[in-house]
Amino acid sequence: MIAAVLVTHNSERWIRATLESIANQTRKADHVVVIDDNSTDGTKTILAEFGIAPIGASTTSTDVTTRVAQNFQQGIRETADADIVILGDHDDIWHPRRIERQSTLLETTDLANTSTLMVASDGTLVDESGVATGGTLRTAFPVADDWNALPANEQLAFALRHSLATGGASAIRPSYFAQQEIPAGWLHDRWWSLLATVRLGMLIDSQSVIDYRVHGTQQVGLDTGHQGLSSAGKVKARSASLRTSMRKAKDLSTSLRAQCATPSLHAQLTMPKLVKAGLS
Repeated sequence: MIAAVLVTHNSERWIRATLESIANQTRKADHVVVIDDNSTDGTKTILAEFGIAPIGASTTSTDVTTRVAQNFQQGIRETADADIVILGDHDDIWHPRRIERQSTLLETTDLANTSTLMVASDGTLVDESGVATGGTLRTAFPVADDWNALPANEQLAFALRHSLATGGASAIRPSYFAQQEIPAGWLHDRWWSLLATVRLGMLIDSQSVIDYRVHGTQQVGLDTGHQGLSSAGKVKARSASLRTSMRKAKDLSTSLRAQCATPSLHAQLTMPKLVKAGLS
């Protein structure tokens, strides 16, 4: 069974086009699950037009990153019995063969004698009106061209420093991820891609499967960093960033390390090695 999981929040401007693109797939989703995070606009009315009864978000976190991750975690747990889950954002357009391509990759590709757990594809960047801007997710977040052929230790070293996956362009095997807690402060796609990497099941796909819409109302999107901050703001941001890095290094050395498929990967995630590598 193939399921699609979306999260919505005041999504009436975009969600109809997203749902239409899901309905027009060459290989259909058997089930579409929507976690709605307290929408107060017409989102639920549009969902009803497509026969979808959204599930209310259960998260109580006030941190946007954690809240988004927990919403998707809830969606994955709702679809844990599916063979494959295609992840989607509420404002993107799925290319017609997306489900067909990603499900085939998950069903037929074995990595290091292990079933593929996650596939991260590319996406075409478009503006609010759906006009291509000339960029892609891969140009925004480059991934090593030979990623799928890299030894496991090199894959992990790369994944620790670089984002591999954009959730809206990814697909996963939910039976594994539904059991895993996402630590506070981590986005679901970032944590899941690390989990897939240490389990030897992370596949990078160079083909574009969505139009990724870039607009000013995104809760989580293409990060611009600290370029617009004042000098004092940058100092404060660096201090906050250091605290966050230390907390995340602890998550890596405990939660992620516990999932490693090989002793060499396990050894790579000790706190001293993370500190030496500048990952704290």
